[in-house]
Amino acid sequence: MLKRLVVRLMVCAVVLSVLLPIEAAVRRKRVPAKPDTLSLVDKMQDLGRTGRMSCSTFPVKIHISGRAVQIQSDHSQILPIYTRGGAFYMAVRLNKGMNWLNGLPRGHYFINNRPITIN
Repeated sequence: MLKRLVVRLMVCAVVLSVLLPIEAAVRRKRVPAKPDTLSLVDKMQDLGRTGRMSCSTFPVKIHISGRAVQIQSDHSQILPIYTRGGAFYMAVRLNKGMNWLNGLPRGHYFINNRPITIN
């Protein structure tokens, strides 16, 4: 009698595991997703659908000295950089205050929708 009960319980467990998806068996608390910097970078790279360049949310001041670019920001943010043709080149994470960007190859860029030339 005990063997029959155990066998029936095992059969029911197998049938339920096949019929019910795994997510339905375990209830999870829904947590709202936090904005991720990677998703922001993906949005900046997606010029094909939008057709225009992104700029920073907050105003920045840009100065060039040689091949180094000085960017001053009042807020922490991500700043996209585009080539002269409008192709996404890179995204730079800015901290509050003065930031230096070194190592850009010579050429023409758009930083915050402003044309910048690195000599």
